[in-house]
Amino acid sequence: MASASTTKLKTVLTRRLRLRDPEFHLERLSGGKLSGNIVSDTFRGVDDVERQRRIWDALDEEFGDGSREVVGTLLAYTKGEWHVPLEGDPPGMKRQRKTK
Repeated sequence: MASASTTKLKTVLTRRLRLRDPEFHLERLSGGKLSGNIVSDTFRGVDDVERQRRIWDALDEEFGDGSREVVGTLLAYTKGEWHVPLEGDPPGMKRQRKTK
């Protein structure tokens, strides 16, 4: 299966997961797979295992058996989880995350 574009992956996940106001932090790995993070409050109240199940169900429905050839690791966060200060950050520091 050919690799998917970041635009296609964002569109598929937003539509199939019904994501509200999503942020995507994706990169293409050396082998051609897309990997990264999905940030949306749609994941609020959903445990990590269920988040992964939903992501892979959506990818399998869209790309079929080839989904694991197109996508590597995708982790899901709420906006509150994503924007939490890291240990050692100075008080009041606003963490700027690179967005692709």
